[in-house]
Amino acid sequence: MSTQNTSMQVEVFSGEFWQASLMRQLLAEHDIFSYLGNELLSSIDPVIVSTTVASHVALKVSQADSHRALELIEEYNNSEPIE
Repeated sequence: MSTQNTSMQVEVFSGEFWQASLMRQLLAEHDIFSYLGNELLSSIDPVIVSTTVASHVALKVSQADSHRALELIEEYNNSEPIE
């Protein structure tokens, strides 16, 4: 698993807290360390925060993992739903 490199962070996804959490799990399953930019603020009170910009969080990875992370997210977004 890649380690966090706080000096070289790349945003690979931005969306609602639940969406970013899903993408974070996807990356973790492929041994890519990621974190949510404003995770704590977004999880305080979803009702209050849902009407603010804080309802959107940025999923970030190290620059070294960014290409693979973007590929995985794109593959997931283009996949067909399971019926």
